[in-house]
Amino acid sequence: MRLKEILRTATQAWSPAAHHPTYLALGTSAQQLDASFNTTSALEIFEMDFADPSLEMKLSGSITTTHRFHSLIWVNFGLGVGGSAGRLVGGSDNGTVTVYRPEGIMASLEDAIVGESNKHTGPVRALDYNPFQSNLLASGANDSEIYIWDLNNFSNPMTPGTKAQPLEDVSVVAWNRQVQHIMASASPSGKAVVWDLRKNEPIIKISDHSNRMHCSGMLWHPEVATQLVLASEDDRLPVIQMWDLRFATSPLKVLESHTRGILSISWSQADPELLLSSAKDNRILCWNPMTGEVIYELPTANQWCFDVQWCPRNPALLSAASFDGHISVYSVMGGSLSAQQLASVDKISASFDAMDPFGTGQVLPPLQVPQSPTQPTIIPPLKKPPKWVRRPVGARFAFGGKLITFENSKPPQQPSTQQLPGQVFVSQVTTETEFLQRSRELQVALETGSFTSFCQAKIRSADSESEQDVWRFLMVNFEDEARVKFLRLLGFSRDELERKVNNSIFLNHNFELKCRKDPAAFSSGSSSLISSLNLPFSVDTDGLITQALLVGNFEGAVDLCLSDGRFAEAILLAISGGEELLKRTQQRYLAKQRNSLISSVVTQNWRDIVHSCELENWKEALAALLTYAHPEEFAQLCDMLGMRLEAGGSEKQRLQACLCYICSGNIEKLVGCWNQHRDWCFFAGPGGEGDDSAEVN
Repeated sequence: MRLKEILRTATQAWSPAAHHPTYLALGTSAQQLDASFNTTSALEIFEMDFADPSLEMKLSGSITTTHRFHSLIWVNFGLGVGGSAGRLVGGSDNGTVTVYRPEGIMASLEDAIVGESNKHTGPVRALDYNPFQSNLLASGANDSEIYIWDLNNFSNPMTPGTKAQPLEDVSVVAWNRQVQHIMASASPSGKAVVWDLRKNEPIIKISDHSNRMHCSGMLWHPEVATQLVLASEDDRLPVIQMWDLRFATSPLKVLESHTRGILSISWSQADPELLLSSAKDNRILCWNPMTGEVIYELPTANQWCFDVQWCPRNPALLSAASFDGHISVYSVMGGSLSAQQLASVDKISASFDAMDPFGTGQVLPPLQVPQSPTQPTIIPPLKKPPKWVRRPVGARFAFGGKLITFENSKPPQQPSTQQLPGQVFVSQVTTETEFLQRSRELQVALETGSFTSFCQAKIRSADSESEQDVWRFLMVNFEDEARVKFLRLLGFSRDELERKVNNSIFLNHNFELKCRKDPAAFSSGSSSLISSLNLPFSVDTDGLITQALLVGNFEGAVDLCLSDGRFAEAILLAISGGEELLKRTQQRYLAKQRNSLISSVVTQNWRDIVHSCELENWKEALAALLTYAHPEEFAQLCDMLGMRLEAGGSEKQRLQACLCYICSGNIEKLVGCWNQHRDWCFFAGPGGEGDDSAEVN
């Protein structure tokens, strides 16, 4: 379907795939004149605005040139750097190779030209760029002239080797799409030369034995490094030959559907099974070069199209330049011409005043267009979906418990006379009634939000205590005060602990009363509960502490208490000595204690508990996290404890790890740990191997 059109007789070049929006550059074509015999030339850039339903292209900028173009390419050299749109390179009829800044053309700047060379002695009909190093260009002209240009140093080109003999015109140059140092050139005589730029010499030559190949185009396969195609302009042999350098004695395949000589070819970089060709029989065909089948034909006017090109950014678009002065943009995805026809009618109607031209002031009646009984013109799409819209894989369920799957494998690199057919796999799915029932119950719970009832039902139907524990932990997630209830499930009840503490205080109080009534019943070395003020000034520890306090040396007094093991006194003195002294005293005290829980409670360092606790004490560690850990780090600490347990490897530790993941709410970790356990109690029946071997305790 035709999307855009402009009246120009020009050589064309699409903007690179990475450039947005999409532009089309047009340079006035050499050796052609329009109907007005205009001899001026220009380089223009048009924007592809497909939101506009009209056929017109939007001109973004243009400059006048002193010569016309045989070839034009748009490379992504420097694209995006400092607002650069890459580089436009044109080969002219007088042998000049010119490099332009596209952004300069669109801004109509005088310095749009950034490089120019007259190194060639004849028309430059061939241009191409290296897909791996965009600063490298190749150009071809008369007398077997081929130059390699570096856009970083445009004044000094190099040659790929000695000129091919006998001397003849170079009609095409093409870089290999897979190997960056391989390039090929072709001449109208039908001979093609493959160059190795590392050695600066030709490595193989290809020629048709019929001597009727008048080469008008040559392209490398987008994916297979050793394959290329040659197109013949000779009306006696209007074919496209596909060659493989590993079997270069004869063509691998010959595409024969054109009736007159081929003028242009273009191979889609998005789908190797799409090859365009235009010929002197007024046809533009799209081939599958692997099968030789014509899968699409463009509806074109009765004119020769001398240049066709795929759009690099939008693989469904192509442009065609014809000798009747039309540049058209098409889509191979099909469509209807009715929208274009209506747009054309609206454009004509807009050219006339809607009021009565005789000045009556009356609005003209709407035009009564007779309804055509014929169907609207429908342009069929490609016979097969292109690669960019195909699904790489797919799966569907069918009746009878069948599962249908497919996958698209890459085409074989070795040449083959027959394309491998796609494979579809049909599998039988075994249905488990019990599993489906559990699935329906879960679906109902998800829809109604009755998660607590669902978990309670699972607890009642569980086959083991281990399974019940998992569902109890899961149920807590849907209740209030989850962390308190997690503690209760772990066996740590705040109410029970408060009762035990009160009982202990009561017993200690009775014990103290007995001491006061009968102090002789205890050892004579014990101190009296009430003592008079005594300030010893001896040189023992007590005396030194007293002296330090009298001079205000709290730090020294604390050091003496710590060295004498009098930690309670050290803490009390450190409180009076300031926050910094208290902090250091706490650290020294905790360093001498074996109870890491006390240290963690004071310093709020729960990572040490998680990393250093014995795995047998996982329950106490989890209880500490539930009680003290901050909400923002609670989930991470639970996951760390769960991973330590999971790494233990035993069935019991995996179940304990699952409980940690439930507390943290990490469903992904929970499911992963669950699936690793092959003989878990969930899947073992009563009395099975995993029935009671993984108790929480």
